[in-house]
Amino acid sequence: MAPSIKEGVHMEETVGFEPNKEENSVPSIDPEAEKKVVRKLDRVIMPLMAIVYFFQYLDKQSINYAAVFDLSEDLNLSGSEFSWAVSLFYFGQLVSQYPAAYLMSRVRITHFVGVAIVLWGAAEMCLSATQAFSSIAAVRFLLGFFEGAVSPSFVIITSNWYCRREHPVRVATWVSMFGVSQIVGALMMYGVGGADMSLQTWRVMFLLCGGLTILAGSVFLWLMPRDTTTAWFLNEDERRIATDRLARDRATRDRTSFDWAQAKEAVTDPRTLIYGLMALLITMPTAIVKFSSLVIQGFGFTKFQTMLVGLPGGAIAFVLVWIGALIPMKWPNARCFGGIFLCAMPMIGSLLLLTLPASNSWGIVVSTWLAACTAPPLGIAVGLMASNVRGNTKKSVVGAIFFVLYCVGCISSPQLWQAEDAPRYIKGCITSVVSWGLLIIVLLIFYGTARFSNRRRDKGLYSGSEETIITADSDLTEKQDRGFRYTH
Repeated sequence: MAPSIKEGVHMEETVGFEPNKEENSVPSIDPEAEKKVVRKLDRVIMPLMAIVYFFQYLDKQSINYAAVFDLSEDLNLSGSEFSWAVSLFYFGQLVSQYPAAYLMSRVRITHFVGVAIVLWGAAEMCLSATQAFSSIAAVRFLLGFFEGAVSPSFVIITSNWYCRREHPVRVATWVSMFGVSQIVGALMMYGVGGADMSLQTWRVMFLLCGGLTILAGSVFLWLMPRDTTTAWFLNEDERRIATDRLARDRATRDRTSFDWAQAKEAVTDPRTLIYGLMALLITMPTAIVKFSSLVIQGFGFTKFQTMLVGLPGGAIAFVLVWIGALIPMKWPNARCFGGIFLCAMPMIGSLLLLTLPASNSWGIVVSTWLAACTAPPLGIAVGLMASNVRGNTKKSVVGAIFFVLYCVGCISSPQLWQAEDAPRYIKGCITSVVSWGLLIIVLLIFYGTARFSNRRRDKGLYSGSEETIITADSDLTEKQDRGFRYTH
């Protein structure tokens, strides 16, 4: 029977690579050597992922900034057509999930992601050439289709390089780009908007964002290694350490085979539904991110003032993402409680948008800052999924289901933010409050079930794999591995 491994509890480590029979013949690792390897991973893997995620968020938010600089007027879009232009991006993401889940388990995931980044950058540039609703709708769909694979892929890439105890901070590193992109995007739009150019401001913004995304994708393809055994920035011993520490943590590296048994387990596992509900409930309030500039402008601010007064919202989101990452470092297995705190922030913002008088314009602005902090709870949900789902195929399928429901929420939410409801958007704000309340309940359910499962495994009441030697090539799911313990 595999030994019990719990979050925050490190197995005894000794210098060298001699097998340790008490740890399923996984070699012991020198702690100082492991720290050196992790530092090298952080210097290469994390910047590459963070840059890509920065451009993903920037591209998503670019339509928010474009709306302030007369995109709807130039393309003769009605209020409902603008909402559909926002939603169609997520229709593209939704359609992409099945082929993405299949391809992620059949081809090298880093190559797949790199090509997808370049294609989505090209689609972003094409937005600058749109002339009517039909053309912007088609290009937004393609943009979502190419971009849809990135988020689920990043969950897998994080778990393929880092141990579970390291996930909160690493997921926070790339999710926190949500806040950075809000700040940089607003400043870019402010700068572009003030320049004297023959093209409309929003067209230039799309060209700039798309071109930089293509550059980021090319760098990702060039520098991102396939897995721990091929990392160009590690020497032979360091590659061995990087691989063996994942075996000790019961993780598996990237594979190119599809396991139908794992796929069946993924769709029948009740926790898959919990992850999916998290995705849906987080994304139902996300339309505020696309409409926040319109809300601010609707309360009397000019175009350029709107860009500037929205900047602190990005800083607040950035700080909240890192609070969510640092809470489990101080209090192990407190991720769900950290998630509840992060849900309360946008819930308060949405309540304030509903109740503050229209005369309190700066109160409304602060409310949008809080209400738009939808990425911090997403970081918690993604981190829980990355840490608690094992098996190469199962990770791909669960990730696809998660992001299918993510897309459903993102498609639905803009339809609750129609032009006739401006500037307060009551239906959208009420939906946000209800969604955050339900997400808090789902997090409590996950916490309770994880603790219950761990107690059963501790008492030997759970039957799993008979495999006695766990390596990075074992490819067991968390249900098959009796030594696995859920983090919560």
